[in-house]
Amino acid sequence: MNSLYLENSTMGSLFRFFSRFFSTATRPTQCLLTWLVIAQLALQTFPSLRFLHRNFLSQVTHRCLNSYYRALRNETVTSRSLHLQTAELACSLIPAALQNEPVFLSVDDTTVPKFGKNFDAVSLLHDHARHTGKPYVNGHCFVSLTLSVPVLSQCEGKAPHIRYLAVSVGYRMWTKEKTKLELAGDLIEEVMPLLKDRQVLLLFDSWYAKIPLIERVLQYPHLAFICNVRSDSAMYELPPLPNGSRDARKNEGNGFIWMILR
Repeated sequence: MNSLYLENSTMGSLFRFFSRFFSTATRPTQCLLTWLVIAQLALQTFPSLRFLHRNFLSQVTHRCLNSYYRALRNETVTSRSLHLQTAELACSLIPAALQNEPVFLSVDDTTVPKFGKNFDAVSLLHDHARHTGKPYVNGHCFVSLTLSVPVLSQCEGKAPHIRYLAVSVGYRMWTKEKTKLELAGDLIEEVMPLLKDRQVLLLFDSWYAKIPLIERVLQYPHLAFICNVRSDSAMYELPPLPNGSRDARKNEGNGFIWMILR
């Protein structure tokens, strides 16, 4: 490690900021993982670990490429710990005057095209954004979770007003072992313990408005959700309570009321 490089105030500040995300790892592993994050910021891309090492890491550290591969396999740093650290950092930005304001969670998914087939979990996906100009693309699908927290914004000559700062908490890659609904539920359940004392509003589009995700959301009394629904979705009311009549019990299963949303 080039200690003179770290004496630079900007680099030192970046190193101190990002190293706390890996506080559970040993000091050498913590340094390696922090350098990986800084390399991504410097190059603005991450096509491969070899690319980062060749174009940045080898010039500022003396560690070989295999050292970074081993650091990434470290079991003390998990996606869950990174998500919680990011969410905690976002919540720390909320000023004292806005502690009672709601926070927002947003669930969505994105497609990353791959120009090759020799990638783990790569598959043919429908791409409504047409990244490659075609409706279907060979690539990876990621489910994302974003946390939006209230902060005060001051404009010259105007009174302070509330605006929401969006912070990307984490991603989960769809590998067909779990559905995207399950991945979204896992991401939400990871950060909800941290938000137990806050009013949380969950936002997602009509694709996620399905029972497997909604049932998991409803277990949190302080979490409400806002979403679009498909035009052919059906909403059901609860069946009437039994009144002791045999005929009434017989017809309990027909007590659901459905309607088509327009």
